[in-house]
Amino acid sequence: MEMLLTKTFALGIIEFGMLIILVSLLLIIIGLGSRKKLLIQKLDKIQKNLDQVQEEIKFLNTGYGTIDKNLSTSKDNLNSLNETIRSIQKDIGQKNDENFSEQNITKAIDLAKLGLSANEIREKTGLSEEQIETILKFHTPISQ
Repeated sequence: MEMLLTKTFALGIIEFGMLIILVSLLLIIIGLGSRKKLLIQKLDKIQKNLDQVQEEIKFLNTGYGTIDKNLSTSKDNLNSLNETIRSIQKDIGQKNDENFSEQNITKAIDLAKLGLSANEIREKTGLSEEQIETILKFHTPISQ
């Protein structure tokens, strides 16, 4: 009977050992499953953050695109404004030349009325000889 008890006890230890191994394997599988679940949750959070970052990048790209368009329009407007300013400066220069020429002619007429010679008028006004001759014909005081 002692042998029977010993055999039963020996089988009980082997079965118990196998039971411990099975329980350990089951716990390892459960542990790996819960670890996998945690990893999946973390990956989901990372994916959500990436989606938010992508949305922010799209928003920034849209904003920069608008800024770039505005800068291009501003550049075009500035170029147009520069062309207008150059045109106005050219017109002012022409008007100044015309005014200077008119002032010289008026000055030459006044000098001719005072009886100055053609050389004296040329020195003071810078007008051409033909212009001075014409002025002298029409604006020289009549000698009596």
